[in-house]
Amino acid sequence: MKESLIKDQLAWNKFFEESSKRETYPPKKIELFNRLMAYTNNFFVVAAIGAISPGYLMIVTKELIPSISMVENKHIDELKWLIEVISKAIRKTYNKETIIFEHGNCACLGGLDRAHLHIMTIDESIDDNLVKECINKTLISRKAGISSVEINGNKLENIHDIAEIMNSSGSNSYKVNGKQLVYEDICSDFDINNWPISTKKHVQNKGQYVYFKTNSPSTSFLTNKNFQTQLGRQIVFEIEKETNSDIKKINKEILKNNIYANIWKWQEFSFKENMLKTMNDLILALLDIKNDKFKFFTFEKK
Repeated sequence: MKESLIKDQLAWNKFFEESSKRETYPPKKIELFNRLMAYTNNFFVVAAIGAISPGYLMIVTKELIPSISMVENKHIDELKWLIEVISKAIRKTYNKETIIFEHGNCACLGGLDRAHLHIMTIDESIDDNLVKECINKTLISRKAGISSVEINGNKLENIHDIAEIMNSSGSNSYKVNGKQLVYEDICSDFDINNWPISTKKHVQNKGQYVYFKTNSPSTSFLTNKNFQTQLGRQIVFEIEKETNSDIKKINKEILKNNIYANIWKWQEFSFKENMLKTMNDLILALLDIKNDKFKFFTFEKK
């Protein structure tokens, strides 16, 4: 299967069709569309590519819309119910906390983006200070808020050029345009408690946003700042590096062979073994979920 030629990599009909062909659950081998785990009337749940650690899921809209903020009001109760029960299933299975995030209207999958919400795990003992440190570390590494640098009469606007100049010890004479953003600059652009409704008008005007929800209001944010994609994944990876010995070891081994590796990018590291483990680990907790109103179904077998 040539994944690069598929425009909608989160197409509901493809997931349902391909997962229906599975002879075993979990499948023996991860493929693009055989990762379906559960679904309701308007949403479905898949094991997410790039599972840094087991327990990484995505909730996806069946309807092709650019962000969760465009979900019809009549379906929001269904969405919130699904987020709650899936998060509870993850916490029950792994004894970990969940972080939920969305890059709204980002067009991050080959230019055609179907709304999807990420759910990842972190150790339940992690405190707010560490989470905030990892958020700031990620923002600084991305030079978030810096629009350009000027050096030797040249104005550089590409993020990689900006980072190269600002991180180079040999470049000490340049002008920075913009302001380096930190957590306090991004935590209150919208009413996070009213997400996804609070971002609807912004998206209707072609705006982007990032929704990042932990179990604490002191480390959650809903911002209209225009970041590159996968900000949430990178933040979670930074947290895991600090608290998860397995991730710390993997990070060290990978960087030993390639110092330019971006382990948090799903395009570079899919972690298929963790995806299979996620599908196997969570099925019992998912089977316990019952709801006639939203028609919750597990998809553990043909």
